[in-house]
Amino acid sequence: ATPRSTARQLVREALERYGLAPEEGTSGEYVLCDVVGRPGGPGGAWQVEHLRPVGDAERPLVLQDVWKPKTGCSRRFEIRRRQEVERVCEGEDAETASEFPPPRPRR
Repeated sequence: ATPRSTARQLVREALERYGLAPEEGTSGEYVLCDVVGRPGGPGGAWQVEHLRPVGDAERPLVLQDVWKPKTGCSRRFEIRRRQEVERVCEGEDAETASEFPPPRPRR
């Protein structure tokens, strides 16, 4: 990975390296995620505090240089199935929507 590498390129390279992308187009099923969290869950497991899919054209190493996680947290990049990430993000949106209902239209 270099500062010029895009998220899409890194996903494709990782899938090829581990033999998970035998066909062209398979890499679109996966997305690179910027994950902020901390160790300390059961058995020292990683506890995710924030997960954001990285845009295909974003450059993860540049992103890492310009934004640092809060004290006590760490960042790591993970490759996940796109459908799984979309499902998680939709769930978070639904939670947020219930906490902050949309404003009522004025009459």
